[in-house]
Order: sequence, then C-alpha cells, then structure tokens
Amino acid sequence: MLIGGYKIEVEQAKSWIKENNIRRVLIQAPPGLREIARRLAEELSSSLEEIMLHGGGCWGGCDLAVAHASAVSADGILHLGHAKFLDEDPLPTLYLECRRADPGPLLKTLKKNIRLLEGCGRIGLGAIVQWLDHLDLVKQFLGEHDVSALTGPPASPLRYEGQVLGCAYAPLLKLSEKVNGYLIIGSRFHGLGLGLQTEKPIYFLDPELETLGPLDAEIERLLRSRYGYIEMARRANKIGILVSVKPGQFRARCAMSLKKLLERAGRRAEILIMDDVETDLLRDSGFEAFINTACPRLSIEDQGSVKLPLLLPTEALIMIGEARWEEVIRGPRYLMMGV
Repeated sequence: MLIGGYKIEVEQAKSWIKENNIRRVLIQAPPGLREIARRLAEELSSSLEEIMLHGGGCWGGCDLAVAHASAVSADGILHLGHAKFLDEDPLPTLYLECRRADPGPLLKTLKKNIRLLEGCGRIGLGAIVQWLDHLDLVKQFLGEHDVSALTGPPASPLRYEGQVLGCAYAPLLKLSEKVNGYLIIGSRFHGLGLGLQTEKPIYFLDPELETLGPLDAEIERLLRSRYGYIEMARRANKIGILVSVKPGQFRARCAMSLKKLLERAGRRAEILIMDDVETDLLRDSGFEAFINTACPRLSIEDQGSVKLPLLLPTEALIMIGEARWEEVIRGPRYLMMGV
C-alpha cells in the first residue's frame, strides 16, 4: 500500500500480528514519518485491541523503543523507516522500511547535476534504505555517462546490497582499491559519515532537497574542528563516559575499558548512563569533557550544542596517547565504537 509516497507493507503487518498473537502494539517512527505512523494505525485498528504511538526519539534501527513498549505492556513493536539492526530483537518487532515508490526526485537530481560526476570513472554507490529499490536505475543512468557504479554485499548491521547507515559503511570501504570516489544517496549527513573514514572524494545526493554536491571541503573543516576538541580535552581532568541503554547502542564494556585507560593516564572518569543523550544535561553535569560510546554521530552532529569536547572512543585514545591522529584520520577506524 502507498501512504504518502512510501510503500507500506500493511498486509505483511496484519500477518505478523496474527502469527505472533499481537494484541497491543507500539508503533515507533522517526519525526518525518509520524503522519505515516498515524495512518498505519488507522489501517490496523481492526486487527488489534490497542495501538499506541511512540512519541519519543527514533534515530535508527539501533534505537528500538523496548523500554517504552514494555512499560505499556505492548506485545510487539512496529518500527518504521529503518531496516532491522539487531541480530535478535528483545520484543517481537516488525520493521516496515517505508521505501520510496517514485524514483522521480532521485533521477531528476542526478540528471540536473551529472556534470559533477562525469570523469569520475568508477565510483562506490550507497543508499539509505528508502532509496534502495532504485539503485539499478541509478547504475544504468551513470553508465550512460561513462561512470561505473559498484555496490558491496551487506555486512552486519547492514542488511542489503548497497545499503548504508550514518554509522556503517564497511561494504563501500572494502571497495576502496577499486573506485575513485563515492556517491551516497540519502543526505549530507550520510555522506559525511563515510568521508570521515576515507580519503576518496565523496558526493552526496539528497532526493528530498534535489541536491547533489561534493563534501571534501566540509569534511576537512570538520576534521580540523575534531582535532581542536581533542586538544581541548587534553586539559580536562573530570571526564564523563556516556553509555546509552538503547538496545543497539549499549556499549558498557567499551565504557569500562575506557575508564581504566583514562585512570591509568591520570584522569578522573565516571560512567554516565542515559537513554537519549541530552546536551543540556551534559552541560550541567560538572564534567569538563565527555567520551561518547552511544551513537557515534552524536559526537559530530551534537558537538556544537554541547560546547565541551564530546569525543569518540578513537579520539579519546588519541587524547591519552594510545593512538596517533595520523593512524585514525579518514580511515575505517574513525567511527569504531570499541577500544
């Protein structure tokens, strides 16, 4: 069924409800799909005793509203807008990916800006799950302009050929020796994540904004800023290590390992347990710097609002001399969330 331009597997949802004996369900969706969630609830109302809409954040398949569903005695979760992330879901969960039905905005943007990609030769191609159905059309169009596009097979947590997340690009990075650059279909956000892990040129294509452009200058500015925050953190003695209880972001072992390393380096470190990492709470916590073991993109997108250093684990290792900037910068280790 088409709802708001998205393909929504309503019949699949009804079958899942019946097969799992679901009576009460929590529907979770990111902000841009909240209206789709409401309309889906209407479609499913005759199949369930009660439907509840989740009103909190929803930042990816890693951010499954298990605690909220359990609190209201829901039998399962309908999660919209993302592919399955966890190997095993704590509660029965159906992921409705909300793929885009119309490739028009994507192809229009590509045609309007193809001159930027001409001469690239061979590129690595990735897309967020909403646009995966149209990758063959993109490959065909690029081929007509002498650009060969390669995709890589999925590697956990990715589920599909050509798929990317804001924190996961391993299949594309494995193509590094075969391509001259990369094109990411999704948004600037998704392109930046890859740019932190490779020295190859990065282009992003945002079909919603009908924008295609290079990201290399922005990536260089971002990396200079990151280095500045590492230097600022070197002067900090009271450091908070953030741990999120979200099912796909819970990295307590990493946090405990970082705490030991920091204390060995003469720093005072405490572990902070959170759900959503709220920047106003960090500013009022009394710490002088933070290390983030939750979603790695918090350290990029939320850094400006925190003001204090919000380092990735790899950046923390650089801060205490356990790794060198040159070993991490624009390499596949950059967004690694372990030590």
